[in-house]
Amino acid sequence: MQHACKCGEITEIALMDTKRQMYIGSLNHAWFVINLEGSKYTRLQGKMKRFYLNSIHLILSLIAASSLSLLSSKDVLAQDKIIEKAQGKIQTKPQSAATSDSLRLLKEQSALENYLDLFKMGMTHTDLRGAGDHIVKLRRQITDTPNDSELRIKLGSYLYLSGDLEGASMELRRALALDNENIVTNVLLGKISDGIGDHQAAQSQYRKAISMSPKLAAPFVCLADSFMAQGAISEAINEFRRANDVKATCQGLTGLAQALIATDDPEGSVRAARQAVSIMPSSSNAHVALTHGLLRLKEDISALRTARQAVLLEPTSAESHIALGRALYANKKNADAVAEFEQAVLLDPLNAQARNDLGYALYKRGDVASAVTQLQLALRLNPRLSEARNNLELAIFGLSSPH
Repeated sequence: MQHACKCGEITEIALMDTKRQMYIGSLNHAWFVINLEGSKYTRLQGKMKRFYLNSIHLILSLIAASSLSLLSSKDVLAQDKIIEKAQGKIQTKPQSAATSDSLRLLKEQSALENYLDLFKMGMTHTDLRGAGDHIVKLRRQITDTPNDSELRIKLGSYLYLSGDLEGASMELRRALALDNENIVTNVLLGKISDGIGDHQAAQSQYRKAISMSPKLAAPFVCLADSFMAQGAISEAINEFRRANDVKATCQGLTGLAQALIATDDPEGSVRAARQAVSIMPSSSNAHVALTHGLLRLKEDISALRTARQAVLLEPTSAESHIALGRALYANKKNADAVAEFEQAVLLDPLNAQARNDLGYALYKRGDVASAVTQLQLALRLNPRLSEARNNLELAIFGLSSPH
């Protein structure tokens, strides 16, 4: 006996075997079993049968609404197995090679995205006490199971967040020695190399990850980010485009928007940023990129509205406050702009761009001495920031000019 039913966005298939158990499967491959107590179901007629099916619908709706997981991790990895009824038994169809590759790709993508999100937190937003607790716990676990590469990857990630880049690199290299084909390890080692300014080593790690799994967009995005940090804008644009050819993602499109701004292509930047926002409306980074593009197009009111949305989405992001400060300045709200730049510096004291923008806003307000201090700090943090160098010259000239 088989029934096909509709429940919200989930379609269930009900299969009855000889033991009078109903197996309920959904299109998201979550499987549930409901025991209908022997042969009672077969004696139900009309309204009572519909009542049973409606009850099942309600149960599944509650499960979906509350995001309850009734599957073990092993069940999740077997999400594409097809359950069949034959000769009174449940049989499992073996996975095809294509299905196995798809599962592997999804697993790698999920793991890589999770670790990259962890790395993006940065030291300024890290709960050091919590990170320290994790480090102690992971070291104990590694003592018991020293050949567990996943534990070493986690330890390396928390060491990175705590500021111990050398220790993080050491643990990730140990993980790589245990599992040389792990894409996550290669990419994270690249991020650490970028963090210490060794962009060539980082790019080598990213290319290795790409060669192992060319259908993942994230390694392309990381490679492009590395080129951006190195100042190789045209190479960055090429890699961002390759990433978006593999899969259009918010991160890839946002990066492309930022790179196009650097090449004085605000129209292309706005197009890419708007695509990024459409893919992930909750991304403050996408709104920041869109703000910068709109400012270059002199669409100051739209830029201000977009920047305010970026701050609402992520109020602890220095980049969001920088974008809002620039939009306020463009709309002749200088005092409010200074306040936003000060907030950006407070959130991220090592952000050279925040100090540059604060210095310039202070200079325009007439506080030249404070402006010089901020611009000098910006150049110490990033000696290649030509914008800060030009602004510092202006501020020093203003400081030396007679009033």
